[in-house]
Amino acid sequence: MRRTQMIQRHRLTLLAGMAARSCLLACSLLMIEPVTAVAGPKEDAFQVVEQFKSAFDASDVQRIVKLFAPDASFLGTVSPKLITKTEDVDAYFQGIKTNVPRKITIGEYSTLVLSDTAVVFAGFDVFGMTKEGQAIETPARFTFVITKGDQGWRISHFHSSLRPNPQ
Repeated sequence: MRRTQMIQRHRLTLLAGMAARSCLLACSLLMIEPVTAVAGPKEDAFQVVEQFKSAFDASDVQRIVKLFAPDASFLGTVSPKLITKTEDVDAYFQGIKTNVPRKITIGEYSTLVLSDTAVVFAGFDVFGMTKEGQAIETPARFTFVITKGDQGWRISHFHSSLRPNPQ
């Protein structure tokens, strides 16, 4: 009889441990689920803006160009023309390989979700670079139109211009 009681206690201990692990797993899944449910077009599209910033900060022209849709329109801060070709986007950003290190600091911005596949970000940023050993910061403003197509989220329109002095 004693052996039977020991076996039953062992089984109960095992079952209690399994129940505790199952409960822990269920709680973990419930904690993870809301995080994935929160992500939407705004968060997905903003990842492209963050990737742009990261590539710019690294002066990685190839990574920047890959973020643009093939039919993107582009008005660069120092560009004298409207850019609509991938090779022109590449040529424009070749300039970031000089006066390094470079850095963009994104400031205040707003977001407009147009649809599940189109999001607009507009705001202020500061371009930082080093020229002849001197740190230079240039306040600017930006607009990104990020759209989702066959290649995922890409920049469909980009505009950057110098920020006017406050009046």
